[in-house]
Amino acid sequence: MKQLFSKKKQTFLILLGISFGTMLYVSISGIQLGFRKYIINSLLNNTAHILISGREDIIDRKLVDEWFYANQTVSWITPPYGKRSEAKLENYQGWANRLSNHPEVYDYCPRLNIQVMIKRGDLTHNLALVGTEAKRQIRVSKIADYMREGDFSSLSSGGNKIILGVKAAEEIGVRVGQFVEVVTGSLDQRSSFKVVGLLSFGDENVDKSIAFAHIEDVQKLNKTPGRISEVAVALFNMDKSGELADQWSLLSHDKVEDWREANPMFMEMIMMQDMVRYFITIAVLIVAAFGVYNVLTIMINQKRKEIAILRSIGYAPKKILELIMYQGIFLGISGGILGMILGYVVSRLVESIELNIDIGGNNHLLIDYAPSTYAISFFAALIASLIASFLPALSASRMTPIDIIRGE
Repeated sequence: MKQLFSKKKQTFLILLGISFGTMLYVSISGIQLGFRKYIINSLLNNTAHILISGREDIIDRKLVDEWFYANQTVSWITPPYGKRSEAKLENYQGWANRLSNHPEVYDYCPRLNIQVMIKRGDLTHNLALVGTEAKRQIRVSKIADYMREGDFSSLSSGGNKIILGVKAAEEIGVRVGQFVEVVTGSLDQRSSFKVVGLLSFGDENVDKSIAFAHIEDVQKLNKTPGRISEVAVALFNMDKSGELADQWSLLSHDKVEDWREANPMFMEMIMMQDMVRYFITIAVLIVAAFGVYNVLTIMINQKRKEIAILRSIGYAPKKILELIMYQGIFLGISGGILGMILGYVVSRLVESIELNIDIGGNNHLLIDYAPSTYAISFFAALIASLIASFLPALSASRMTPIDIIRGE
């Protein structure tokens, strides 16, 4: 340690570089992982861990030609396109029986999604109305945490009650306890619903375009009794969602997707965030590693006589190697610990900043403080220092008293 503290300025700068790299990793990871948790929770409110939905039956021009005009050349003025019918589950009861008895399934929730127009006075607004079973929806998602007014379980009893996104309610100027007219399909398919709650997912576009009601009320409004468009499934272990989705997709014509498959755009964004985070951290740690290498190399050149004396009195090359490596380990451990502390402080400061936007129900950035982030940052700093100190340590261990004297 004496050799390191003899060059206080250089040692301090290298220690600061390692600490800065560790701090950067901790703070950036905290912000990104916190935002990721918010995104995943928002996605799971829509898809749960697995989403089973009716497969869209798209008309394929080639198949039409093969089925009806085999061995003939057909020139279409207006080729067939679009869907054959509305997507719906082919055998909901079969899925219900399978999910009820599956040991990996925590719960499931049937839903019916339709497009509606809500009307109050002269004001109208279009949105997606989700018919659901309130108690099951609460179990398969964290939707109750997003309620701003009212209780989501109030939909359990049915009776033409509706919960609106806060921005949708603002669009038509309606409050909890008031009534709105819900219109779907032709203008004769309409009914009056009482607003019993408001919710906010923290995304203005979503809050403006979504509403929830009891599934039987939505089926009645849509004149499709018994119809289910999708089933949201929650598992005891969400890591098994991909495996189970693949297995279940072989059992039916229905579309079965885990939450990652159902949201590919968000998964790509998460991958890009990880790449940027690791790239920045690796770049900073490489700079810090070069600093450690330079400090130890300079120190070895300045202490050649001392190394020669140590070798002369019987110090083995292995002992010299260990001596230099211990100094690199000291820099890595000290820099890693200091960096973790600074990273935690920076994360707390960033979390305390008030923003002008709503994120997950508050106006602060969501920060993640997972112990694994701090562990990774510490070991990254330690490994970078070990690698950087090994080459000068190896060079010093190979020095002999005669080589040092000749070099002088």
